[in-house]
Amino acid sequence: MKTITIKASDEFAQNLVDLAGQLHLSKSELIRQAVERFRQQQEQTLLKAKMQAAAQKVRAQTQEELDDWDATVNDGLKGL
Repeated sequence: MKTITIKASDEFAQNLVDLAGQLHLSKSELIRQAVERFRQQQEQTLLKAKMQAAAQKVRAQTQEELDDWDATVNDGLKGL
């Protein structure tokens, strides 16, 4: 495993010690879990944005098709 050093405020360091103690984890394990959870959340956020963009594209295409169909409703019915 690699060693990573960070600079943190006294308050952050104390919060880390306190939370690690409450969870019965080492500070390193707590940080690893927090970073992994953050990574997963970012991945989910990106996926959600991609899905929303795709849904908007499909919605726009569907609306175009509906507009095309609406334009043909009266085709061949003039004079009836």
